[in-house]
Amino acid sequence: MTKRKKVWIIVGAVILLAIIVLISVKSSQNNAVAVQTSKVQRKSVLISKVTASGEIRAKKSIDLQSEVQGIITDLPVREGDTVKKGQVLLSIDPIQTNADLEVARAQYEQAAAQASVQEFEISNAEVQLMHEENALKAAQAQLQQSQDNFARAQGSFKRQQQLHEDGLLSRDDYEEAQNKLMVAKSTLDMQQSAVAQAGDQIRVARNNITKMKSQLASSQASAKQSAANLAKQSDQSSKSKVVSPQDGVITQLKKEKGERAVPGMMTSPEATIMTIADLSVIEAELKVDETDIVNLALGDKTNIKVDALPDSVFEGDVTEIGNSPITTSTTTQEAKDFKVIVTLKNPSSKLRPGMSCTGDITTQTKNNVLVIPIQALTVRDVEVDKDGKYHPPDLNKKNQGAVARADSGKESTQKKELEGVFVINENKIAQFRPVKTGITGESEIEVLENLKEGEEVVSGSFQTLRTIKDGTAVKVEKAIKSESEKKS
Repeated sequence: MTKRKKVWIIVGAVILLAIIVLISVKSSQNNAVAVQTSKVQRKSVLISKVTASGEIRAKKSIDLQSEVQGIITDLPVREGDTVKKGQVLLSIDPIQTNADLEVARAQYEQAAAQASVQEFEISNAEVQLMHEENALKAAQAQLQQSQDNFARAQGSFKRQQQLHEDGLLSRDDYEEAQNKLMVAKSTLDMQQSAVAQAGDQIRVARNNITKMKSQLASSQASAKQSAANLAKQSDQSSKSKVVSPQDGVITQLKKEKGERAVPGMMTSPEATIMTIADLSVIEAELKVDETDIVNLALGDKTNIKVDALPDSVFEGDVTEIGNSPITTSTTTQEAKDFKVIVTLKNPSSKLRPGMSCTGDITTQTKNNVLVIPIQALTVRDVEVDKDGKYHPPDLNKKNQGAVARADSGKESTQKKELEGVFVINENKIAQFRPVKTGITGESEIEVLENLKEGEEVVSGSFQTLRTIKDGTAVKVEKAIKSESEKKS
């Protein structure tokens, strides 16, 4: 083979190799996945917010209801009027309540009079008992005297009897002594009966007094009950005039003069006559999703936008965070909302309770942080070691799963979902990299670990981020500018 022929063979081989390389590059480019990318940027300020909807309300709002039933005879106020505490707002026909008051007063006076009569009777019975006790003492004294007389008569009779038996006393004298003894005995028996009768009368009198005192206690209890009923009816009668419980504005008026007021039953809307709101302190009541409520704290700064006033933004602070979810009538399983109250600092006089609003609650602010677009963040089920640490596969080897397991030796692996991003390397290969994130802004999220400023990450499309795999060749279709890049 001549030298010239060898040169042509070599040139042909080089050309063939170039063609093969060119075809290979073209083929690789054709198989590359089109992606959108963003740069890891450093942002001067990142603000994390929670957005929730709700409505404007007054801090103090009272649904006024009547406590008595009747026709409204006077209604001097109108919706929108400013009222003062204690001001008469309406009057209800007092005929029925006044009649009930008079009946209660008569019942009380009757019960009180009956108790007074019984007290007087007890007083008289106690005086009579004292007389009978004195009579008993006198009868007891006379009994003692009769006992002494009988003892003397008995002693005298015994002596006379002995003399009579000895023949020293005449029969007449003996019989006279015997008669005296009988008289003394009769007198003694009579005095004993008198003492017993006086004792019985005292016991009866004491029992009667005890009974009368029991009746008096019953009458006094009845009088006390009548007094309580009188106080109740007096209170009811006074409530025929309804007064304002606070300073405020009548934001709702449901009744007219001549209509019937009915006593309020719990929170019955039919019983509400009017609503009085203290508009000096205005609040926004927001419904915050359960996934966001854990990030809120008392004092968080909030911007409130009212639908009816689109050009105004009202500043406020979170003053109340509900501990229990807002109950609804539906029984279906759904996300739960929690009540959050924001007190407005400088409310407008145009604000009205019930107006729809939206609140942006600032939960956290950080300065000089690394950020990426929120849409760049994804989750992958990857292999980790026993400590949960992720080891990226070797993209330069075939059968990388088997090789990685072989290289790890005795170390066992397991699957775990990790949050991360796909980083584009210098060869336009997308590699999954776990990251640790911090606070979330409107469109960006803070990156705490495993990314550097200026690195390029896949940020779209959504379908691509769902399906892209580790080690996929990519071609950048369009780089998405972050908020920081747009401002610069």
